[in-house]
Amino acid sequence: MKKDSSTQLKASVIINAPQELVWKVVRNFGKISDFHPLVKSSKSINEKEGLGAKRYCELLPMGAMEEEVVQWTDGVSFTAEVIGGKMLPPCHYMKGMLELESRGSQTRVTFTFNYLMKLGLIGRLMNAIIIKPQFKKAPPKYVNGLKNYIESMEASRV
Repeated sequence: MKKDSSTQLKASVIINAPQELVWKVVRNFGKISDFHPLVKSSKSINEKEGLGAKRYCELLPMGAMEEEVVQWTDGVSFTAEVIGGKMLPPCHYMKGMLELESRGSQTRVTFTFNYLMKLGLIGRLMNAIIIKPQFKKAPPKYVNGLKNYIESMEASRV
């Protein structure tokens, strides 16, 4: 059996807000552009919530992707898989998992991004030289964008 040579990138952050509030923001799958600095615009494309929800995102600096929720644990985590797009690298799959862990009045948020390149050796070289250096910026931008959005939202309530 051949070893899966997928790439995994991960980032975590502590958000000064309870898990219920963080979940309230992220469960609205089509609104990722509210807080993710690499997403120019986003929208729900099937008006579903949870498993089977789909969104379309225009990306910065260019490109677009369509994602579908393939795993959902209400209040705790979800996994979304890229199911289409424009100007994306040649991948067998791209998946992102967002996990929340309550820490009293705070929440630990972890985003894990996995992808597997196509094209064999050429794909692995492209990944090492071009793709991974670009993609490794996404998980920290996702969790830090979420942190800034929620904490500024909370500060405006005080």
